[in-house]
Amino acid sequence: MGYIEDSLMEGEKIVYEARLHYFSYWFPALLVLFGIAMPFIPLGDTGLRLIFAGVLLLLAVIWALVINNGKRFIVTNRRVIEKRGLVRRESIELMLRKCEGVKVEQSIMGRIFGYGKVVVSTGEVTNIYDFIWHPVKFSTQINQQIDHIHGHLDD
Repeated sequence: MGYIEDSLMEGEKIVYEARLHYFSYWFPALLVLFGIAMPFIPLGDTGLRLIFAGVLLLLAVIWALVINNGKRFIVTNRRVIEKRGLVRRESIELMLRKCEGVKVEQSIMGRIFGYGKVVVSTGEVTNIYDFIWHPVKFSTQINQQIDHIHGHLDD
């Protein structure tokens, strides 16, 4: 079991898990392309180009690990949880009963490729979840759980 599963409250269950979109890795992908092309560029010493290509590939891997950083975006029936960290852990949790608004922002590229930003706000805190795959689905799941909680509070 992971951190999220271990931190669930009694009666709490995971409803939806959003994923980080692959477009968040555009810069490491660019470094990989340069790293692959570097040995074939006819400039300078071949050994130096191979070393430089290796450095670019290593930098791309490290950069991708930093971007991902073990991120998880979870909607439960009570909270929205963002967990970050492979070695050092950080968790940001919003209680759904305190949420006031959910906003989806998508650029043209985001609309075409299916990613965007989801902004969840309470009266005091605003959490931004960037490069979310299927942001409308993520926001819909959050809104459904908010509606479910408020529906039970009205009873």
